[in-house]
Amino acid sequence: MNTFNKYKIPVQGLPSGDDLYIRVIDVEGPEKGPKCYIQASMHGAEHQGNAVLYQLLNYLESNDIKGSIRIIPTANPLAINTKMGPYTFGRFNAGTGDNWNRSYYNFTENNEKVHLFAKQHLNSSESIINVEYKKLMEDLLVDQITESKYGSSQNGHLHLILQQLAINADYVLDLHTAGVATRYLYAPEYLAERSSALPFPFHLIIGDKFGGSMDEAAFITWVNLRNIFSDLGRVFNIDFESYTLELGGEERISIEEASKDLEYILKYLSHKGLTRNSETKSEYKIIKCNKKDYKSYFAKQAGLYDFIAKPGQLIKKGDLLAIGINFENYFLEESIKYEVLANEDCIVLTHYPSSSVMQGTEIYQVMEQFY
Repeated sequence: MNTFNKYKIPVQGLPSGDDLYIRVIDVEGPEKGPKCYIQASMHGAEHQGNAVLYQLLNYLESNDIKGSIRIIPTANPLAINTKMGPYTFGRFNAGTGDNWNRSYYNFTENNEKVHLFAKQHLNSSESIINVEYKKLMEDLLVDQITESKYGSSQNGHLHLILQQLAINADYVLDLHTAGVATRYLYAPEYLAERSSALPFPFHLIIGDKFGGSMDEAAFITWVNLRNIFSDLGRVFNIDFESYTLELGGEERISIEEASKDLEYILKYLSHKGLTRNSETKSEYKIIKCNKKDYKSYFAKQAGLYDFIAKPGQLIKKGDLLAIGINFENYFLEESIKYEVLANEDCIVLTHYPSSSVMQGTEIYQVMEQFY
């Protein structure tokens, strides 16, 4: 049977002298195999990933795996504990304003040791490269910590710990949610085809670039190596995979919906050889969209909004997305009510969680030119 090892790591010292911890659960199967890393709640208001990990642990208690899975249920305890009334101020660091998921380290970019590694392994097999490169990355992360002799920010300190915990994984899944949203995922361009093994309904294909998030920090280390090999004349196929999974809306969990979310993830783990083939016979329809066709609507007028178009819904050009009301218009002898119409055919992924909308607020995110 699987073996379970659970422990805690201090990540945030508080003025009171107390510490906040992240909880780590390592699940080791009876046979050797791939390694998967899964974390949830980097943004404090994004809770559904924890419901999924609860369901996953239940599954692992009675189903052997081949390989190992490292589970981080609440990756950011400071964010999940930052409350304003009934709401969780969990997307940004309340002290600095920094997005909690934008400060990971791209520690292999323009790194001389990585260039030297590529030259030394120019003719090595990909399997040897995968093993030895992970060892190098472990050392580089230690260097990153050592070089921070003046200390690191709250975000940076936490991110270094999480990157260390994930560095040996073959697959990284970062579980998130959006404001009010359907289920979708982000995949780098090099995984545009392979992402189909994760049968979430909607896939956003982003560039092989680094923007500071966990999934990008995980795959950019391999993209950087691939690019160096390319400059040296070698084609290197990246075996590593990482994704951000969006599991609906924030500030809520659904144990029932988590069963379906877990079904998607188990399909993926089965495809990668960690779990047995899923017994479900479900058929999955996947719709994909390139990042350039992922569009945001911003509020041209402030007011109170009734969001008509719902997440996951197909909207035709000219159809109604939302209705707004603003009583200042009445004093200007204009209509209190106004409409937001779709510029093009699209599929709604998310909308703003509050009906109280400032001018310029991002109110909808949609997929256009999907396939």
